[in-house]
Amino acid sequence: MARIFDRAYRRRRALWGAGVCLTCVAASASAQDFDPRTRIEDRPRPEFASPPIAIGAFELVPQVEAGVEYVDNLFASDLIDVDDVIVSVRPSLSVTDRRPDREIRLDLATGYQTFLNNNSEDRLQFLATTRLRFGLGTSTRPFAGAEIRLNDSSQSQVTVGGNINQPLRAFSYGANAGVAQDIGSFTLEGEGRIARNTYDGEYVFRDQVFDVGFGDNTLYQGRGRVSYSSRPDQRIYVEARYGRFDYDGTLPTAAPGLPAVFAADRSGDNFSVVGGVQFQATELLSFDGNVGYSRLSYDDPSQPTIDAVSFEANAYYSPTRLTRFQLQARRTVDGTINPLFSNFLSTGVALRGEHELRRDLILRGDLEYVEYSAGDVGNIGDEFRAVIGALYYVSPRVSLNLRGEVFRREGISEGDQKRVMVSAAYTF
Repeated sequence: MARIFDRAYRRRRALWGAGVCLTCVAASASAQDFDPRTRIEDRPRPEFASPPIAIGAFELVPQVEAGVEYVDNLFASDLIDVDDVIVSVRPSLSVTDRRPDREIRLDLATGYQTFLNNNSEDRLQFLATTRLRFGLGTSTRPFAGAEIRLNDSSQSQVTVGGNINQPLRAFSYGANAGVAQDIGSFTLEGEGRIARNTYDGEYVFRDQVFDVGFGDNTLYQGRGRVSYSSRPDQRIYVEARYGRFDYDGTLPTAAPGLPAVFAADRSGDNFSVVGGVQFQATELLSFDGNVGYSRLSYDDPSQPTIDAVSFEANAYYSPTRLTRFQLQARRTVDGTINPLFSNFLSTGVALRGEHELRRDLILRGDLEYVEYSAGDVGNIGDEFRAVIGALYYVSPRVSLNLRGEVFRREGISEGDQKRVMVSAAYTF
């Protein structure tokens, strides 16, 4: 009982801290002329930018990165505690279109990871993402995208519950398409999405190792939005969303010893409706938030239905040209790539900070807390993550990246993990 109260206290403290951060953010705004949504790392830095390779209307940026990472608890488990050193090489290519009436972007990366202590098998990695938007500046704007990930769970910005924390082999792919149509001050938008996640190999849970194929799943999603804007810096909207989760092998016999809440069939339907607002409060502070209702009903009648108030809010704040914060709070049916926690209700807060200490040196930090729950079963796990890092531009072609991370999970699968990584990248 004391443990339950302690966990509740930590949750209240995390949410209170996030509220204090947002209050401070809003209270200290002053004028400036740049978008606080843009990460400092992505802002123009011509003196440390290698000129792209121009081919017709496209610009190409090839790069190769090599790194070494130490992990003190490879499987993030209190019962199986082994460390390892990971050496990786990662070539990549970014392709963008320079024409003003469209956005065409393709990011390709491949890589290889080897574990020097042989506590996990070496892994080939691959990542391909594309983003297509047409009709920019017109009233009809179709868009589409696609993504393929092989053994790659990298996150480029703050997220809630977005990593596995052990070297699991995962293959994910999906695509989306939609269109936005302006009618006077109103905008109608519709989008469909399909994604497939498959897993191979062994997953460590408590003191057991089992085949993780039970988590293979397919996700179908559709959403429709009606928004209204009378001025460029603000918009209100209502959005309805539907999602279908289909799991292939979630049977109690698929993973002996797995708690029933994980081993049962989690296939089901999720419906939600939200209302929200986007606005630029000042030139320093931008906000996007919504609140609504979400219902997740499982095919398996033994799985309790989840009915919950849902919300998602992002605040972007730049007190100066050299510093930027992003605060995120969300409660939604989670789509994490972690096979244990996908398709449960997650509630979390995350804060990302960036500071340009010098023109060639950027400091970064993330804090994240997330709780997973399953209807009447209640809380099934809490995760906390803290990350610090630095990006140093040695020259327009060479950069160094340093990252340290602390992770802790409590509840049904307890474990902690510390990671330290250093890498060097060369842009051609």
